[in-house]
Amino acid sequence: MNKNEPDSVARNIKKYRLLNNMTQEELAQHLNLDPQYYAQLERGERNFTLQRVVSVCSLFHIGIEDIIHIPTDNADETQELLQSLHKKMGSMSYVQLLSLDKFIEDIVPYIK
Repeated sequence: MNKNEPDSVARNIKKYRLLNNMTQEELAQHLNLDPQYYAQLERGERNFTLQRVVSVCSLFHIGIEDIIHIPTDNADETQELLQSLHKKMGSMSYVQLLSLDKFIEDIVPYIK
């Protein structure tokens, strides 16, 4: 993640909150958060967890790429990325691989 990404995540979540005519307090309630804590998240003073981003996506019926910038497909870069991931996974423990598998199962459905 680049340094500016958390701010863009907060801006995107705010955009969808406003598009859905929802107050900070209402979204905080949906996320089971204190309204003051949520306000800090939206101002970029704190970072949204992946779980909260997924909850926002589910609530607003949007894809995770609407909140987090995900580059478009490129066949050459895709092959390079797959090779890089394969190398990284080769050194992972069984528990790490199970965690990665769970992460993929939980996130992929939210990507258009």
